[in-house]
Amino acid sequence: MGRRNADSKDIDFIVTAYASAFAFSRARTSEYIENTGLENFHIIDQGEQPAAVFALIETGHWFGGKAVPACNIAHVAISPEHRGSGLAATILDVAVAEALKRGAAIASLFASTRPLYRKYGFELAGSEVVYEADTSELYKIKDAFQCSRVTGGDIRPAIEPIYRQHCQVQEAVLDRKAAHWNVLLHASGDEVSTFVFEHEGKKIGYVILDTGNPDCLVLRDWAALSGNATRQILKFLGTFSTVYPRVRWHGAPQDALIFSMPDKGWRLVHQEEFLMRLLSPIDALVARGYRCGTASLTIDVLGDNRKRSLLLAVENGSATCEEVSIGKADITVGQAQFATLFSGFRSAYFLERAGWIKGDSAAIKQCNDIFSGSPPWVGEHF
Repeated sequence: MGRRNADSKDIDFIVTAYASAFAFSRARTSEYIENTGLENFHIIDQGEQPAAVFALIETGHWFGGKAVPACNIAHVAISPEHRGSGLAATILDVAVAEALKRGAAIASLFASTRPLYRKYGFELAGSEVVYEADTSELYKIKDAFQCSRVTGGDIRPAIEPIYRQHCQVQEAVLDRKAAHWNVLLHASGDEVSTFVFEHEGKKIGYVILDTGNPDCLVLRDWAALSGNATRQILKFLGTFSTVYPRVRWHGAPQDALIFSMPDKGWRLVHQEEFLMRLLSPIDALVARGYRCGTASLTIDVLGDNRKRSLLLAVENGSATCEEVSIGKADITVGQAQFATLFSGFRSAYFLERAGWIKGDSAAIKQCNDIFSGSPPWVGEHF
């Protein structure tokens, strides 16, 4: 059994594997490979035959206004004849080792079966949420909109600065690299259009529209930097109501578009959690930002084979962290469960009640203040 980088001779195998695992068509898989980059795919061989494939995509997750280096483990597919043979653990071994080589402090994924990934140290860290709204409701918004269409090679330079500003006040959203942008922007056909919104000469938001489904207008991506921007976007979407009865988008658990909706007429249509593993807790703690004031905490992290004691000190939104001698810790947490605390997916108060962390009341409050923030989420399914 061995791992190797995929090459052009593996494309037929990847197409077959993704058809079996995800019911992807050849066209969809070929487009995904082209946009993601064949160099990001890895093959696991059983003997002389390919048995599994996965993509490893360099990225980051934003926390506290800073991006923590990360890798997405994406679209893991095992051939039917090799399922149940323990290959999933091998894939995770390989993926984690490669992610560490690339400088990732965390790895993230969507799990088809959570027990397997939890056994390997991954834990719940945030949400993917999809909303729908009736476009007829959006005409009730009084605001006017000011937008312009962006095309061709101008799209990413026009919208990426807006997206990065958006990330500053979100938790866990992706620090997108070329593979993520390519998947969003380079869809086949002529159904995708990008519009940038302005107010008083400043760019305040954008939408990437997919008009390929006559039953539902889809926002492939969007960002709004203010309440004015969300109202402009909603009003703009309302102009499509004569053709598209519904509009669908990925959004935050506390979603800005939903907050600006004038009335009922929206619904949550999908919610799923992604999982995260802290590959290097010290690097992850130092890389992220913090929204609390000055704080200090000694954290005992319990792994499968060892216990580590980390001294975390936060000041002015940044942190230092070092491993110290085992002693009396303020907080004790399992290494897998640390991901849930780190991301803020659940508060320290919640995790104490669940039995996932231990500490006295003062330490739990300090821990809660350090890792608190808005609910973590991502706008992509990887």
